[in-house]
Amino acid sequence: MKKMMIKSVLVTLGILLLGIVSFAQTAKRIDFVKEKSNSLVWEEKVGANKSKSFVFRAKKGQKLKLSFIDDTNEGSMDLGKVSVEPNGDGLEMDIEVTKDYTFIVSNNSSKSTSFRIFISLETPKRKKN
Repeated sequence: MKKMMIKSVLVTLGILLLGIVSFAQTAKRIDFVKEKSNSLVWEEKVGANKSKSFVFRAKKGQKLKLSFIDDTNEGSMDLGKVSVEPNGDGLEMDIEVTKDYTFIVSNNSSKSTSFRIFISLETPKRKKN
């Protein structure tokens, strides 16, 4: 009886974990090489009270510019611990570590909306001696 109870609990936990994993969101990869541009602008539809995540590769020394336009003014964008305000100047920063970076756009309103997202990743030109 005890073994059957343990098996039931383990099966239930397995089903719950599988359900959580199936709802987990995979970040959409932004590939500047594939897009043949260091600057991209696109529109992304985000459901009510939902979010979407994006990942891109940046190299040390590059300059990142990231901003978005949100007609509801209730959206948010986060790059790690840094928040980007909607409809503003956006974020500009120098990349200090080569790695994948993830940003998330969130629709905090009760209606589905679209965000216009701008991202630019520029490599500084080397000075000639």
